Amino acid sequence: MDKVLIVEDDPNLLERLREELKKYVGQFETLTAANGAEALEVLKKERISVLITDLDMPRMNGMELLAHMRRHHPQVPCVVMTETENPEISTRAATDSVLGCIPKPVDANMLFTLIMEGLERLDEGMFWRKHRNK
Repeated sequence: MDKVLIVEDDPNLLERLREELKKYVGQFETLTAANGAEALEVLKKERISVLITDLDMPRMNGMELLAHMRRHHPQVPCVVMTETENPEISTRAATDSVLGCIPKPVDANMLFTLIMEGLERLDEGMFWRKHRNK
């Protein structure tokens, strides 16, 4: 089964997203981490299909986590959750290292749409080909 990792340091938002995504339990499993360092521990143990990350987090922020993903897991589509417009994310999105950016407060339906797009691209090999050929 596909696994989606959500990385967010706000425990209330993390729990709300986990609860709202439970209705899609037959389509993917949701894993969580409170920061980038915890996400790295999850990535050591689990094969992740889509990563969703906040940018502003302690211990290891979202930009550092995205850099790690690009180097070590380029086949995994990533989605960024952010409260403010970030030009660096826009640049990364334009070069396909980020599947999409979703504003906070996060709309669970919009997040689900991006997750499904990421899973579809992964299944079709589209995301992997884009990164492998660079």
